[in-house]
Amino acid sequence: MVEKHYWFMIMFGFGCLIGLVTLVYVVRRAFRREAGEIGGWELGGAGTRIAAVTRTTLAEGLRAKVASGFALLILVSIPIFWLTADGDGTIKGQVQMFMSYALGFTGFLLALLTILFSCRSLSIEVASRQIYSIASKPIPRWQILAGKWFGVMCLNVFLLALACGATYVGTRAIVSRFKQDLAHELELRGGLTPAQAANAVAVLDSVKGIGKHGAESPIVYAMADALGQPQNQVVETLLRLSEPTRVNLRRFDELRRQVLVSRASVSPKPPDLTEMVDERYEALKEEDRLPDGMTTGEIRKQIKADLMGDYCTIPPGGFRQPWRLQGPVPEQGSDYIMSLRFKVHVGGQLPAVRLPNGLTLEDDKLLCMWIIGDPTTPDFYEVRELFPVRSYEEFEIPVSCVEEDGTVSVMFGNIDPRRVDAVFDLPSGLEVRYGVGSFESNIFQAFLAILIPLTCLASFGVCASTFLSFPVGTLIVMALWAITSSMGFLQEALAVTSEYAPPDYSEFLFVLRRWIVDAIGWALAIGDCNPVDQLREGRAIGWMTLWANFWKFTLLKGGAVMFVGVLVFRRRELASVIV
Repeated sequence: MVEKHYWFMIMFGFGCLIGLVTLVYVVRRAFRREAGEIGGWELGGAGTRIAAVTRTTLAEGLRAKVASGFALLILVSIPIFWLTADGDGTIKGQVQMFMSYALGFTGFLLALLTILFSCRSLSIEVASRQIYSIASKPIPRWQILAGKWFGVMCLNVFLLALACGATYVGTRAIVSRFKQDLAHELELRGGLTPAQAANAVAVLDSVKGIGKHGAESPIVYAMADALGQPQNQVVETLLRLSEPTRVNLRRFDELRRQVLVSRASVSPKPPDLTEMVDERYEALKEEDRLPDGMTTGEIRKQIKADLMGDYCTIPPGGFRQPWRLQGPVPEQGSDYIMSLRFKVHVGGQLPAVRLPNGLTLEDDKLLCMWIIGDPTTPDFYEVRELFPVRSYEEFEIPVSCVEEDGTVSVMFGNIDPRRVDAVFDLPSGLEVRYGVGSFESNIFQAFLAILIPLTCLASFGVCASTFLSFPVGTLIVMALWAITSSMGFLQEALAVTSEYAPPDYSEFLFVLRRWIVDAIGWALAIGDCNPVDQLREGRAIGWMTLWANFWKFTLLKGGAVMFVGVLVFRRRELASVIV
C-alpha cells in the first residue's frame, strides 16, 4: 500500500509538472508583449458594431458549412429517433426515450458545434489576415469578441429552438398516434360507433381523480360519463381490447400525469445523528467495548452508519414512524393531484409465494402498506399493494390527506409475510411530487437549461481563439469539456468520493486529491443540472435553478473568461487603425 502511494505521488507530481509547464506556455503566449490596441473601451455605437460582427460571423459559419452540417444532422436524427424510440414498449416509454434521445443528442451536437465554431471564427480570420478589414476600422476589440460570441450563440439558439420544437411536435405526434390506434380498436374490437370512439378518446385528456387499476380507474368513470353507459359496460368494452392496448391506456394516463407536466418534489430531511453518535460512543467507552484496532473517527463513522441503517430499515411486521414532508399549501380541487415516489430494497431475492387465502405474492415484489395523513382522522389515505423492489414506483395521493400548511405525513408498514427487511435509501428514495406547471413551460425551461452550458463553451472557445490557432484551441477546449463531463468518473478514479474517505479525513494524500479535483470541477463546470433527465421524468427545472445557473456560469464564469479574452486580444497587433 505504501509503495502504491509513493508511485501515485510520483505520477501525480509528474502530471502536475506537465500541467504547470502547459499553463505557463499558454499564459506567456496569451500575454506576450505586442503593440496591440490603445484605448477602445467606449460604449457609444456598440450595439450597431456588435450586430454587424454578429451578422458577419453567422454568414461565415454558413459559408464554411459547419453550421449547415450540424443543422442537417439534427434535423435528420430527430425523425429517426421518433421512428425508432420504443422504450419499454408502452407509450410512456416511447415518449421518454424519444425526448431523451432527441434532446440529449442535440445537446451533444451543439456542444461540439459551439467549440468548433467559436474556436474557428476568430483564429481563422487572424491566420488568413481577414481580420484586417475589421480591426483597421475604429471598432474596439471587445466589441469584435462580443460580436463573435453573439454570432455563435444566435446559431445555438436557432438550432436548439428548432430541436426543442421538433421534440415537442414529435411527442404530441406519438400521443396522437396512440389515440388514433385506440379509437380504431374501440370500433373494431369494442363495438363502438366512430362517434362514440371519438368521445371516449377525447375524454382521456380530462380524466380526474386518483389513478387506480381495474374497474376503479378514473378512466372508466370518465368514459362512462362520455358514453352515457354504466361502468360495468365500459369495463366489458375495454376488456375486449388487446392486452397491449389496455396496458397503453393505463400508461397514457401515467404519461399525462407524470411526464407531460412540470412537477416539483419534497423529500424527508436526513436526521441529525450527532447527539446519538456521541451517546453511543460514550456508552461503549464506559463499558470498555470500543473495537480494537480502530481509530476514534472509524468508530464514530461505524456508529453513524449503524444508526442511519436502523433509521432507514423497517423490520418484518413493523411500521415506520411517520416521515413528515413539508410540501406546498394544497390547492383544493379534484384535479390537483400529488403522488408518492419511492424505491424500497430487500436483502436477496424474494421468491414467489401462494398464501392460504389464494393470494399470490410475485417474486421480487414486496407487500407494502402505506398510510398518508393522520390515521386518527377520516381524511387519511391507505394503500395496501404489491410493489416491485429495487425500482422506483409511484402512486397518487389525494390532496385531502395533506395538512393545511402543506405537511404530508407518510407512514410505511412492512406487512409482507416472507419476513424480510425493507430498506429505503433516503432522502432520494422517498419523495412527494406535486404539479407546478405545464409540459410546455417545462420544455421551455429545458431549452434554457441546455443553452446555459453552451454560453460557457462559447466563452471558452472565443477566448482560446484570441491567442491559439484553430486546431490547438479546439483541442484544448474539447479536452476541458471532456474533463468536466466526466467529473464523476474522475472522482472515482482518484478515490475522492465519500466511499473512499478516511474516517477522520486527516490523510494528506486524500485531502490533496480532493482539493485538486474539486478545484478542477469548480473551474471547468459549465452547468449543474440535467434538464433532459428532469424533462423525461416530468420534473420542473425551476426558474430559481435557471437563474442560479445563468448567474453562476453565464454571467460570472463566462463573463470572466470573455474579459480575459478581451485583455489578451487587446495586446495583439493586428493592423493599424484608419482614422
